[in-house]
This record gives sequence, structure tokens and C-alpha cells, in this order.
Amino acid sequence: MNQKKFIITLLTTGIILSFQQNSFAENTHDKTSVQANTTTQSSGIFKGELIETLNAGGYTYVKIKTDKDSVWAAGPVTAVKKGDQISFNGRMPMQKFHSKALNRDFDVIYFVSGFTVNGKNLQSTSLPNSLDPHKNTKKKAHDLVLKSFSKAENGQTIADVIKNKNKLSKQTLQIRGQVSKFTADVMGKNWIHIRDSSSKQDLTITTDATAALNDIITVEGKLVLNKDFGYGYVYDVIIENAKISTD
Repeated sequence: MNQKKFIITLLTTGIILSFQQNSFAENTHDKTSVQANTTTQSSGIFKGELIETLNAGGYTYVKIKTDKDSVWAAGPVTAVKKGDQISFNGRMPMQKFHSKALNRDFDVIYFVSGFTVNGKNLQSTSLPNSLDPHKNTKKKAHDLVLKSFSKAENGQTIADVIKNKNKLSKQTLQIRGQVSKFTADVMGKNWIHIRDSSSKQDLTITTDATAALNDIITVEGKLVLNKDFGYGYVYDVIIENAKISTD
């Protein structure tokens, strides 16, 4: 795991944001289970002295003492030691986070693309690959050979959703599609991209369920517009917290 590869599930566009039907941590990395979604915990630039650090599963965990409290963060493997002055941009707070590699629970932890250590900026300006459900996918969407299937009964096609997105916003929709990408455990979510014959555009789904590439599935979830997961990843349309059924 290098500084360009790092988690929180994002999310999060066409996230955040896809690596090979792997989990948040790939192969020997920290296959982490997130118990809750990103929260509205206050975020911003955190600065303080490093009082505890752990390396596990290809990640560096740091605990710093700020002016107000102590704060945990996790990021790419970084050479740090107690007493270092650490700062980071805490844009991705997670609650009730469980690290399997550490066998440890964190009430709140911030996922970061990099740390500033003693004034040296090691941060990345983009979402690390292991957090990005649009990279490292086993099968690219444009390589997908679409199967023959009809739209969901009383449901919408992907073209319907895109065309009527303003009218359908915040409604619970049903869409049948073929899985073109799957990414697990990024920002506490599984990410599924689906295609149908109505459009060349993928539709992105977040869910607790799993699906295999090329599966024909029906998703049911709320349509959200202009969802911003940070790191420049903004989804014009996304179906969140969907229920999945396999045809």
C-alpha cells in the first residue's frame, strides 16, 4: 500500500469513487468492517502531537492530541514516531469503525489521503485507489456484454432515471440492470454499477448487499442528486442504501 492507495467504502460517483471485487482492503490488506456510515461529526484540519501509532493491514493509524481532545485517523503507510507534529484534513469521519487487522473498535476515526508530518506535506490531492470504486475494477464497463432483460415491473430504466432525475429526486425507485462493477467496503458501503440497454451510462448504487459481475439484479433505493463525497467525486445521480434482488 503506497500513498496513492488507501479505505470510508467512497460512495461515492461513475466513489468514489473499483477494484477487483475486493473489500476495503485488498488481498493482505486490512479487510475492515464498518458498522456505520460517514457521520456528520465535525470535520476540518486537525493538528497535534502524535501520542500513539499503529501499522496494520497496509495502513498507518495515528492518534494525536489536539488543543481540545485526542483524535484518531487512518491513512497510507507513513513513517511517524511519537512526538511528531501531525496534521490532516478530517473530511471523512466514521463512527463505530471496526478494524479486523487490529481487532479494535474506534468510536470515531477520520480517513485521510495522507498526513503532514513535522511540516512536510505528504497528502494526496485525489482519492487513493483502494478507496476509489472507479479504479482497479476486474471488468471495465465498456467491455461489458449486455444480456437481454426487461425493465423492472413498475420500475424505471437507467435512461428514465437520468432523463427525469429532477422529478424522481428523493423518490424510492426500482431499476433492473446488469452488474458492470462491484466494490466492497468503501466508506462503509458496497458500491455497485449497473447497465441496461437504454443508456451507455452506468448507474451507481450504494448498498449493504453484494453482487457478482454480470449478475442481473433489481435495485430498490432512494435517488439522490449531486451527491458530493469529497476528493472531487460528485455523483449527478446515485441510488443510496439500496435493497438488491437477483433475477
